[in-house]
Amino acid sequence: MKRGSRYCLALLAGCCVAASAGPAAGQTQQSEPDDATRKWTQNDPRYGLLTPLPETGGVPPIVELLDGPTAAELAHRARAREYATQIRVIRRKYLGRKRVESIRAVGIEQLREFTDPAAFRPLIEELAREDDDVRLAMLDHFAEQGDVGQAALAWVAIHDRDPAIRHEASRRMSTPVAGAVLAVLDTSLRSTKHSVANKAGMLAGTLSVLETIPLLIFAQAASQTVGSSGDLAWIAIQTQTAYVQNLQPVVGSGAGAFEPVIATVTEGTILRVVDAVAIIYRTAVHSSLVSMTTEDWGQSTEYLAYNMPAWWEWYNTQYVPLKNDQARRAALADQNRPNQPASP
Repeated sequence: MKRGSRYCLALLAGCCVAASAGPAAGQTQQSEPDDATRKWTQNDPRYGLLTPLPETGGVPPIVELLDGPTAAELAHRARAREYATQIRVIRRKYLGRKRVESIRAVGIEQLREFTDPAAFRPLIEELAREDDDVRLAMLDHFAEQGDVGQAALAWVAIHDRDPAIRHEASRRMSTPVAGAVLAVLDTSLRSTKHSVANKAGMLAGTLSVLETIPLLIFAQAASQTVGSSGDLAWIAIQTQTAYVQNLQPVVGSGAGAFEPVIATVTEGTILRVVDAVAIIYRTAVHSSLVSMTTEDWGQSTEYLAYNMPAWWEWYNTQYVPLKNDQARRAALADQNRPNQPASP
């Protein structure tokens, strides 16, 4: 199986968007490197950073997703080849509660044979409850699988529940990141789950992925409708006055009387809250955004706070011209570079 990076995000079937495929079996790999394998510098932006953000509509994808197998297609291939079943068999036979190191080593070695990107998601799911030696070996295995493995590491670094495993996954990721990793970050930063967006923002900051800046700008805060079957809250500012509403006759032995019925009159105002929108500030996303932009721009961007219109204006009028100027300088430097003599 070729390790072409353009299997991209689709290797994590069911969780991410569709990505592009590498060369089909029997086809010849082109000699010219693609965007995912070429080495880039921060002054040579691959995706975006040279184009202003639009005034309306959503943020464009930070990576171009080419035609290729979709997440559903890879999930179908995983089911057809019964990867999950195979992994469960290995777990029962060699891993789980077995504590003999030589037996566990055999099981871990067999897990390394799953190099098909369609098997990566079953590996992550089926080994989620295994001990650290197995899970760390899985991360090492992903780190050896090129760009598709890097995408799997990115998914674990964002979605895994164990912070230690997320940290270990991020440690095994290389920079500059490949297009497959950008696709994972693109999808995660657009997630409506605040925890996913925050972890994706932290990963982008850890890896200094400048391409995510447009998404970080609009992911640092989100609105959420607060629903309820009744009033969410109410405030009453009232004055109550008591009065005798009626008299109830009371009869006894040789005696009679009247018992007053007391009622109240309420005057004032009642404020009912039947609907509301909450603004959630994603501090992890904001911190990564401020840190990356401050370092790359050379001036602090902390003053922009959570003001998205201000960020939009800064990005279009300050940052994009800077990146275009850097790109022009890099292009001129390449043009003026003397030709290197051919190797003997």
